[in-house]
Amino acid sequence: MPQGTMLIVNPVSGRGLIKNYLLNIVSALGRGGRCVSVYVTEKRGDAADFARQYGGDYDRLICNGGDGTLSEVVNGIMALPEDRRPAVGYIPLGTTNDMASSFELPQTTEGVIEHLAMNNIRQVDVGQFGTRFFGYVAAFGAFTEISYATPQESKNSWGYLAYLAQALSSLPNIRPVRAQVTYDGKVIEDEFIIGAVMNSTSVAGIIKLPLEDVALDDGIFEVLLVRNPRDAVELSGTINDVLAKRFNSENVMLLHASVISFRFDRPVSWTVDGEDGGAYENVTASSHRQAMRLLV
Repeated sequence: MPQGTMLIVNPVSGRGLIKNYLLNIVSALGRGGRCVSVYVTEKRGDAADFARQYGGDYDRLICNGGDGTLSEVVNGIMALPEDRRPAVGYIPLGTTNDMASSFELPQTTEGVIEHLAMNNIRQVDVGQFGTRFFGYVAAFGAFTEISYATPQESKNSWGYLAYLAQALSSLPNIRPVRAQVTYDGKVIEDEFIIGAVMNSTSVAGIIKLPLEDVALDDGIFEVLLVRNPRDAVELSGTINDVLAKRFNSENVMLLHASVISFRFDRPVSWTVDGEDGGAYENVTASSHRQAMRLLV
């Protein structure tokens, strides 16, 4: 395995905070005489391209940014042969940082720098959604689009409040989706307002699963399905159930599966790791167990 550290920098993520700490981060990564190469993204897709083209030349790949940047890195390294995939480190300077919350990574600058200087590695699962890969979630329905629908300028100015405002504005537009869901030889058919395939404890900072119920290296997804409520009162109760982590109520269910397929009667839009994932009538998500080595 080659030696050295590849650092992918997203200069606009998280209000551009990386510019204040870049020298300290490079110094931490370079301890012991390690070579550090810095790659700066200019547009969406650059992080994936950098990881795919150059990631195999390093034994560690560190990226800064939000969950979207990390998701690009995941897609880039999954294109590499397994024995050429570098261990991945994450500097969570984005707005929501669901991945950092799930993996219990530090989110202060001092904690991040100390974390990067260590070399503890954990094998974690990677999801596949159609032909692309994801680190923590593929989802459809209410609230799931807020991460990529919220303008970058608002994220930089208002942070988490920008996501909350976008979520509240989407309430009047909640529309049910009829879906046939197949997993482990079982079939569920109903109308849903939310569907989320997760390898995470948090989605968009809104949907949160209990830490003790989620394993990130077992090859199993947690799948949240929220049925369409009958009226506004039931809708309010259903949303409260999700926010309060009550996943065994009348309209809220939490499943576990390594492979799960969705069939819709029309193309349905998905978000994948907080980014626009496209629209599908039929799509399958599958888990690649312990496919990524994560610095923790």
